[in-house]
Amino acid sequence: MKTKTQLRVGGVPEHFNLPWQWAAERDIFSAHGIDLSWTMYAGGTGAMTQALQSDALDVAILLTEGFVAAANDGLKAKIAKVYIDTPLVWGIYTAADAPFDKLSKQHSSPVAISRFGSGSHLMSMIHARERGITLKENQFNVVNSLYGGLESLKRHDSKLFYWEKFMTRPHVKSGELKMIGEFSAPWSSFLIIVSDDALKKKRQAIEHLLQIMNAECIAFKQENHSAIQLRKKFDMSIPEARQWLKHTQWNYNFEVEHASLNNAKQALTIVGKCDEQLKIERLCAPWLKLI
Repeated sequence: MKTKTQLRVGGVPEHFNLPWQWAAERDIFSAHGIDLSWTMYAGGTGAMTQALQSDALDVAILLTEGFVAAANDGLKAKIAKVYIDTPLVWGIYTAADAPFDKLSKQHSSPVAISRFGSGSHLMSMIHARERGITLKENQFNVVNSLYGGLESLKRHDSKLFYWEKFMTRPHVKSGELKMIGEFSAPWSSFLIIVSDDALKKKRQAIEHLLQIMNAECIAFKQENHSAIQLRKKFDMSIPEARQWLKHTQWNYNFEVEHASLNNAKQALTIVGKCDEQLKIERLCAPWLKLI
């Protein structure tokens, strides 16, 4: 019997990755010679970049800005393909009983973040800079996850918290949190990232994996049953699930827009998290076309 190639894949426990969970639960990879293990990372992009760096993961689904920042810091990994084309909508949250209902310089910090280098960290910095505010390291509270952020706001240890809008919506409905704004960056939200070591040793299996997941994501987008699964797993109503599916676009090709990556790079450069000299083209796997 031919030995299967082991691929260790990680992603956040959010709506976007339900196609991966479905595929892993059905074990569709085995028939294609892939022994896939799927791991949820509540700590998000910051936790997964560490896992890639320490060889605990071969492949990870990372936020675009998080990967660009990590690559600038020396992460040995490449973009295998774009995963989600549409930008991520970040909700901006505070405690339900906070004495303010909109963003201001007065209420700009402390900010709860999952980790330094995470999306919640980078987006809060980028958005603050757009509003004329420079946040320093001592103005952030590391809370590790969405639930850590909820608790930090409830205790009033933090004033603000940035997290994906739909994932956080149930906590607004329940009265735990108050949403006081939204922010979307002008670049694709998620990338599929492969470590340089895995690319070198497991390239054929990784390319096959990407083709399999293209088909899975197309099916997920089209099937009526997907809205029901979203409702069950993420406490959404069917109309909310359908709205989310309508506005979320998975990527099905092997192209990446230079402008999208460059937008992320420039925003990170402004907040001191990326070097202007970083070469975008060096971040792409050999099969990926930069357009």
